[in-house]
Amino acid sequence: MKVWKKYEEYLMKGEWHVHTNYTDGRNSVDELCKKAQNIGIPLIAFTEHVRKDLKYDFSSFLNDIDRAKEEYELILLSGCEAKVLPNGELDVNPDILKEVEYPIFAFHAFPKSLDIYLDSLKQVLKNKYVCTWAHPGAFLKKEGLELPEKELKTIFTLMNKKDILLEINKKYEVPKKKWKEIANEHNVQFVRGNDIHSKYKLKM
Repeated sequence: MKVWKKYEEYLMKGEWHVHTNYTDGRNSVDELCKKAQNIGIPLIAFTEHVRKDLKYDFSSFLNDIDRAKEEYELILLSGCEAKVLPNGELDVNPDILKEVEYPIFAFHAFPKSLDIYLDSLKQVLKNKYVCTWAHPGAFLKKEGLELPEKELKTIFTLMNKKDILLEINKKYEVPKKKWKEIANEHNVQFVRGNDIHSKYKLKM
């Protein structure tokens, strides 16, 4: 069972996509927890950026989360945000996917090809560790690409089968309304993840 299922009641109440100063965030784990507790956010998933060749100490990142779990009356999850590669693999050491509680995936720099995109997406959705598709459709929106409705239905059917969440991301204003409607029809669950990079962006 994927860890998020234990906290289903918080899917739209928590903040499930947060970055710290270990990568491109501005604040520490402690600072973000303090802000969340002060404003009443019940859950934070720390989804730090990862690569196969990491430039920071991931163990220290996890240790900061463990310490915060002892100090704050919050539900805190360790996680990572892994980039999808054109071959359908994720740019992350497989050991990290096994270690964290909440791995998510996203498209960043990627070939401008719907065929490669779809093939890679379908491959990633078969990964037993991933929990959420982060800022879904943001890359397509940026590149002016559109997924056919038939393909969306196939994708959401697979997401439902694999217990993979669809992120509602206000920062990028995704997914679009049509995606939400089709996802609902296929019983895909939504999760609030706003790609937080500063404690000042944390809101109820």
